[in-house]
Amino acid sequence: MTESEFAVAPGDASERSGQVSEIEPALWKRLNEATTLAEFSAAWLALQCQHIAKASCGIVLLEGRMGTNFEYASAWPDGTNRPSGLSEVATLALRERRAVATGDAGLRQSAAGSAFVGYPILLRDHLLGAVAIGLRNPRGDDLKNATRQLQWGLTWYRERLWRERLDDQTLALDRSRVALDLLGDALSRPSYEAAAMAVATSLASRVHCARVSLGIRRGQQSSVRVISHSAQFSKRLALVSRLAAAMDEAVDQHAVVLYPPPPEQIAATSEHATLSRAQDDEQVLTIPMLIADRFAGAMCFERSKDDPFDAETIALLEVVVSILGPILEEKRLNDRWLIAKISESVRIQLQRLLGPSHWLRKLTAIGFVVAALVVTFATDVYRVDGDATVEGLARRAVVAPYDGFIKNSRVRAGDAVSEGDMLASLEDNDLILERLKHVTERDQRVHEYDKALATRELAAVNVISTQIKQAEAQIHLIDEQISRVTLRSPISGLVISGDLSQMIGTAVQRGSVLFEIAPLNAYRVVLAIDEHEIGQIEAGQHGELAVTALPDRRLPFVVDKVTPIAEAKAGKNVFRVEGRIDGDASRLRPGMEGLGKVTIGQRSLAWIWFHPVTNWAQLAFWHWFG
Repeated sequence: MTESEFAVAPGDASERSGQVSEIEPALWKRLNEATTLAEFSAAWLALQCQHIAKASCGIVLLEGRMGTNFEYASAWPDGTNRPSGLSEVATLALRERRAVATGDAGLRQSAAGSAFVGYPILLRDHLLGAVAIGLRNPRGDDLKNATRQLQWGLTWYRERLWRERLDDQTLALDRSRVALDLLGDALSRPSYEAAAMAVATSLASRVHCARVSLGIRRGQQSSVRVISHSAQFSKRLALVSRLAAAMDEAVDQHAVVLYPPPPEQIAATSEHATLSRAQDDEQVLTIPMLIADRFAGAMCFERSKDDPFDAETIALLEVVVSILGPILEEKRLNDRWLIAKISESVRIQLQRLLGPSHWLRKLTAIGFVVAALVVTFATDVYRVDGDATVEGLARRAVVAPYDGFIKNSRVRAGDAVSEGDMLASLEDNDLILERLKHVTERDQRVHEYDKALATRELAAVNVISTQIKQAEAQIHLIDEQISRVTLRSPISGLVISGDLSQMIGTAVQRGSVLFEIAPLNAYRVVLAIDEHEIGQIEAGQHGELAVTALPDRRLPFVVDKVTPIAEAKAGKNVFRVEGRIDGDASRLRPGMEGLGKVTIGQRSLAWIWFHPVTNWAQLAFWHWFG
């Protein structure tokens, strides 16, 4: 691509200035008289390129209708190829959302002697497009001046885009206002016939139609239900038959049909032509009513041939029909008798089930019948399950013998210990000092006792003798406490709770539980059974246990005890059921959790699956009618 292919014809400055002077008034006229955005874009771009020195080509990109890509809105000069650098600078301006020029990061080097500038089109921070201009042999401040001219010129372009948006919004608001007014008319009427008549009459007045008709689809044919300005009419009239045929023609083609047809319409219009000729060549427009995935009917609009339907009126009527169709159909269905609703539903289902098609429905029905027979007569073992926890048969607690501080710890939860093993010890400094205090006090009292005995003070002898005994008792008590400074395991087993390794130096109170020890190989399982199933559980029943740590093993157990007291757990009432493990429990540990199932006996599959619902229904029936 060479510059000569898109450059303006060379000439001196005076010649170019003369050309611009001649062209500019025509461009301003085109700009002011533009009726479409495409015409405005072409005139505006040409005018900008005339005002930018050394401008050789230009393009305008605008956001597409779906808002997902940008399309060419105009190009200058017309009928010439565009250099690749022009599209690149426009794309970069879109991506960067700022003014860009040749030499910015992301742009390839342009051909010798050419340069490009691009500017995004932003409207309230919304990116609507970009404009790009190519310059031939720029010098000095040419790029800067071109950017400034684009910045000024885009003010007009943004104003036109803003007006376009305002027009679109005003148009949409007008359509919505009409649709809401008609929707209010339909919803305010108590019955389908009244609502349909109100809508048809109001539409005829609003869009200047000679007649508006509404029909519903029954089977493969349409039936006219409402004709505007006609409270009653005979369905045998030729006009009614022609209206129904026109509605069928539109519904069968799944398309909006207008007669006389515009050039772009490809739908058949024979029935519409018949209706038009019978009504003095009136214009006929039929819009099918699509509700969910079916066509429930159609609306037919007739106008005088001197007042044809325009595109805006057709768009308005399409919006109105799409909004009012479901409302009117819902009213029609609700106005039927209850027996009619039931019979139609049954008829439709039977027709689908027994008709020539719907093989999947037939196979499903056969499958349900076979499944019902199997569920009714087949049996299986019924088992009641519940959350299970493994506990030791016995649990011994090691408590603090007195108020003190932890000195050290030898074990923690999970360690196996033997009877007499040291678990931890408490600080004994305070006890030793207190013992020394009482020993000193006792020695002092002994000295006083000897002195009183020598002086034969019998009363003092008795008092001091009592004080000596009290001091000796305190010494004996402290000796007992010192002997219990070391905490030892009372049994051989597993430490299931207690970890003092992180509590060295922490104060403990007398009676605080420091460790819990459970014997090994002596466990029981505790089940939490829902109250709805507790009536099935009895002592002596067998079951299986699977713990989370050993999911591949099933440990048998026998129910020993059913506690007759409910507990609230996870939002429901459960009962505690205890059982003894009847098997190898060497790999179990206290505190393991899992799932336990108690075998009740043989029951039918229907009873196993549906007895909770049956029990609930029995209680509800007794509550209301018992």
